[in-house]
Amino acid sequence: MTDGPSRAYRMSFRAAPQALLAVDATGVVRLASVEAERLLRRRGPELVGRPLDDMLTGDPTVPLRTRPGGPGPVLATSALRLPDGRQVPVDIRMRSAGEHGWVVLTVDDPGETVRSRAALENRVQRLAEAEQEQESLLGDLIRAQERERARIAAGVHDDSLQVIAAAMLRLQQLRRRLRDPDSLEVLARLEESIALAADRLRRLMFDLRPPALERSGLAAAVRDSLARLRDDVGIEVRLDDRLSPEPPLPTRLLLYRIIQEALVNVAKHAAAGVVEVSLANRESGYLVRIADDGTGTPADRRARIPEPGHLGLVLMRERAEFAGGWFHFESARDSGTTVTFWIPHGADVETAPRPPALRGVGLRVRKTGRHVPADDWTPQW
Repeated sequence: MTDGPSRAYRMSFRAAPQALLAVDATGVVRLASVEAERLLRRRGPELVGRPLDDMLTGDPTVPLRTRPGGPGPVLATSALRLPDGRQVPVDIRMRSAGEHGWVVLTVDDPGETVRSRAALENRVQRLAEAEQEQESLLGDLIRAQERERARIAAGVHDDSLQVIAAAMLRLQQLRRRLRDPDSLEVLARLEESIALAADRLRRLMFDLRPPALERSGLAAAVRDSLARLRDDVGIEVRLDDRLSPEPPLPTRLLLYRIIQEALVNVAKHAAAGVVEVSLANRESGYLVRIADDGTGTPADRRARIPEPGHLGLVLMRERAEFAGGWFHFESARDSGTTVTFWIPHGADVETAPRPPALRGVGLRVRKTGRHVPADDWTPQW
């Protein structure tokens, strides 16, 4: 057996970034890192070979030295004895160093702890401010989007569709004057194209502001969307409506937008045979569930969400959380996909509360800065 730790270990110990001290079974300092010399304001010869009690008030290593191989790491508090006579409180982390009775101490620099805590709190504050700004911008975006949708829908109804209707009337007048078969055939194709354009504009108007949402309620608007999905994709659709009473229009619109985005995803990606939408009252709010029996999303793809060009899930989640609710997405390969979200009563895009991401959530910073070290400086003999 050698007389002490190996030369390589001593070199590593001395170069450690922490303030490390190694104390033998008699309480005498045998090794000191450069950082410990700086913190204790003593050079190596003034530390090594001297009792630990000369550098720290009391000897916190006694329990570990008198019970070799005992529990560790152990946390303690003490105070540095500086050469000028001052005492500075510090936190100590200790670990028994095996059968030789040695104990390795890590002394936390109190000034560094305070500086690190201040820097961490400053960073947390900046992150909170950035997230608040992001929430504000998101709210402005959602509100502007809804207002623009309403404006465009009104424009399509009051202008574009009226112009198309007038054009169809003129074509009908022209048809009564034509006798040439070739001209009538061209006119028929023109009428077909204009009718198709009118149908697409009506679909656009429906997507922007479904009339049933205001006239008949959320379930009626969802039922119309499901009917269109059935006609376009050939999928079986089901609606389980247990809402009572009907949500107010602003909340209705918020709920509908998330459902609408979920159904768009079903049409584009699910390859499903059945999709079911459930509407219910739950815990002072509205619970919605959209489930399909499609191909689902493999775990490797879920880890990459959002993928480029696929922001639907992000938008649904943001809308729900912006309104003070929550959003849950569950999917697996060949097991379908289920989207569930909850919105509180009275929520809407104009007066939405702060999202739960920041409400009541903070970062707890320990005042002492104590923690268990990840590194293990057990001597290598």
